[in-house]
Amino acid sequence: MTRKTSALIVAAGRGTRLADPQDRCPKQYLALDDRPMLAWTLEAVLQSPHVADALVVIHADDAGLYEASLAAVQPAMRERILPPAIGGATRQASVHAGLEALACRPEKQLPAHVLVHDAARPFLMAVTLERMTAALQAGEQAVLAALPVHDTLKRAGPDGYATGTVDRSALWAAQTPQGFAFEALLGAHRKAAVLGQDHFTDDTSLAEWAGLRVQLVEGAAETFKVTTRADLDRARAMAVLLRRPQSE
Repeated sequence: MTRKTSALIVAAGRGTRLADPQDRCPKQYLALDDRPMLAWTLEAVLQSPHVADALVVIHADDAGLYEASLAAVQPAMRERILPPAIGGATRQASVHAGLEALACRPEKQLPAHVLVHDAARPFLMAVTLERMTAALQAGEQAVLAALPVHDTLKRAGPDGYATGTVDRSALWAAQTPQGFAFEALLGAHRKAAVLGQDHFTDDTSLAEWAGLRVQLVEGAAETFKVTTRADLDRARAMAVLLRRPQSE
C-alpha cells in the first residue's frame, strides 16, 4: 500500500494584530464571505487528490470556533479531517504537537509526507500543491513554496536612514505549505525539543538546522498570509470572487 500525504494546518495562534475588537476572535476564524477563514483553508488543502487527510492544531480555548469552521467545510472533505490536536505556546510547539498526534496512529497508517500550512493562508493554489507533492514523491525530504523577491531591498540603520541595498538575486520569500518526509520532520522536532532549541519561526528553518536540504518550488501571490486589516479586506474580496455555488 502506498503511504499517503497528510496536511497539518496550524491554527493555534491568537492573531492579536487582527483579532476582532468586539469578541477577540482569532483571525483564522473570521468570516470570508460568510464562512470562517479556516474552512476556506481546509478546502484549499483537501482539493488535492494527493492529500489523504488533514489535522488541525488549535488553541485549547477554540473548540467551539473550530467546530463551527468544520461545519462549513464540504461534507465530502469533512470526512477526511482528523480530530484536532491542541497547540503549544509557540508555532514550533504547535507543529510538534500536531506531528505527535499524527504519529500516534498504527505504523501502517503513518503518512509518508506531511504538508505544514498556515490557517491564515486560505487561498492555496492547486498548482502549488502539485509542485510540492511531485518534489516529495521524487525523493526530496523538505520542500518550500516560495516567491522570488522582486522589490528592491534596503538595509536600515538605527536612525531610520538607509545604509545600503541588499542583493535580491538569490532571495525568496517563504510561504506555506512547507512539505517534508514525515519521519524526517518529526525527528527534527523531537531533537530540537530535547536540546531546548525553541526559536524556529518556520519548519524549513528547523529542517535546515537539522541538516535537511530544502528544495524551493514556486508558490503563488494568491497564497498571501492574512496579517493586517488590509490583508483581511483583500481576502474578503477574493472570497466573493471565488464564492462556492449555492447548489453545493
